[in-house]
Amino acid sequence: MWIELSQTAREKFLNLLSFPEKERLLSFLRKFSQRQDLFIVGGAVRDFLLGKKITDLDLAVKEEPEKLQLFLSQVLSYTPVPLSPEFGIYRLSKGKYTIDLTLYRGNTLEEDLKDRDFTINAMAIPLFTIFEGPLKIFDPVNGFEDLKKGIIRALGEKNLMDDPLRILRGYRFFSQGYGEIERETRHLFKKHKKRLSFCAQERIQLELKHIFLSPKSFLTLTLMNEDGLFEVLFPEFNPCKGMPQPSFHHLDVFSHCLESLKWTEIILSEPKKFLGLEEVPLDFEEEDFIISVKLASLFHDLGKGYTFSETEERITFYTHEKVGADFWEKRAKALRFKNEIIERVSSLIKNHMRPCHLLKEWEEGKITLRAKRNLIKAHPNLYELWVVALADSLASKGPDKEPDYEEKLNAFFKELLKLKEELERIEKREKLITGKDLIALGFKPGPIFKEILEDVEIKTVEGFIQSKEEALNYVLQKYGSLQRESP
Repeated sequence: MWIELSQTAREKFLNLLSFPEKERLLSFLRKFSQRQDLFIVGGAVRDFLLGKKITDLDLAVKEEPEKLQLFLSQVLSYTPVPLSPEFGIYRLSKGKYTIDLTLYRGNTLEEDLKDRDFTINAMAIPLFTIFEGPLKIFDPVNGFEDLKKGIIRALGEKNLMDDPLRILRGYRFFSQGYGEIERETRHLFKKHKKRLSFCAQERIQLELKHIFLSPKSFLTLTLMNEDGLFEVLFPEFNPCKGMPQPSFHHLDVFSHCLESLKWTEIILSEPKKFLGLEEVPLDFEEEDFIISVKLASLFHDLGKGYTFSETEERITFYTHEKVGADFWEKRAKALRFKNEIIERVSSLIKNHMRPCHLLKEWEEGKITLRAKRNLIKAHPNLYELWVVALADSLASKGPDKEPDYEEKLNAFFKELLKLKEELERIEKREKLITGKDLIALGFKPGPIFKEILEDVEIKTVEGFIQSKEEALNYVLQKYGSLQRESP
């Protein structure tokens, strides 16, 4: 039940404590280190034993956690977050760093730990051992052994029923590499999966965010699908299961969506290899980028479940991009995803087919500069669109797919990137002509202005126009017959 660690354990713990205000935090902890009822619990203990950085600190105390929160907020200048004061749960937050102070669940620390979610989270370090004597861990449910063996084991059926979100959290821990979900625990997850519908959507979204930021999103969602959790969270995918596709594909629609997610993870793990990049842009390290491309890859063909049409000649899914984007937005808003993510993913879903549609024209040398420019304007973050389009292609291995399709797609996107850079250079320069110049020529303000100015921009990129005088002459020659204001 008690584990005494080596003399170097204290130094290891202090080194792993990764708060920016570390010295002030340690000063606070030292001030209260003589309290025998104050323990470091949960994830901080688990991550310490695994040698992971500690950015979330959970402190369990027998009484008055609110006073500790108030004092610590002043010491660290952290923001108090209303969590569950009625249950004695108080939080302090600053960016990605959080400190939770919680009242014992029950009369003793042991009762508190046994009321938690999984054995690997039911260990505690007495605060005073961080500063003096051997560092000790209180482990009433053998969580240390499960942690070493890589087993995610629920503490009991009642614990899951008390807070069904713990079911989803179990898959999150699997995705983050804490181990395999133990058989009986998986059985309990399946048994009580529908209870997830009683959880606050914001809490579900946070767990999903952790899953999509992990390197095992595909494996986790596959496991959730096997256990019936996926359809509880995303019932809109049910019509996609078993739905056939044209011979470009080798999987049904639902399996293809999961396979696209798998390839997105592979591409993100080795972007230089799969995209042929010499340098990887910083975008690939941003959380919103990772979440957006993974969600878009999963949802990109969802609309096919609602637009299927088949004749003797072919299978079609007309407007599936728009339908899929609409379903995504509805689900994302229900889950309280932030608007920026909702819009980025929606745009990726709507535009994921455009590179494929233009690729044939590009191969034949028939694609226009305007068509390429329109694609760039439709979704300016080409790296996002590139990852989603390439993952979609790699997840398709039907007999009618061209063997060098990915190579051509990569070459096309590299050309688009060069054009995007050129357009950005032109935008930074003073424009050759503006709407005022068109008015001076006698044109009436209206939608035609946008068409003319875009046309001039394209001709400038092509090198056909190089000065303001040439731009004005071009406009008069091409658009002079249109209705103009009288001088």
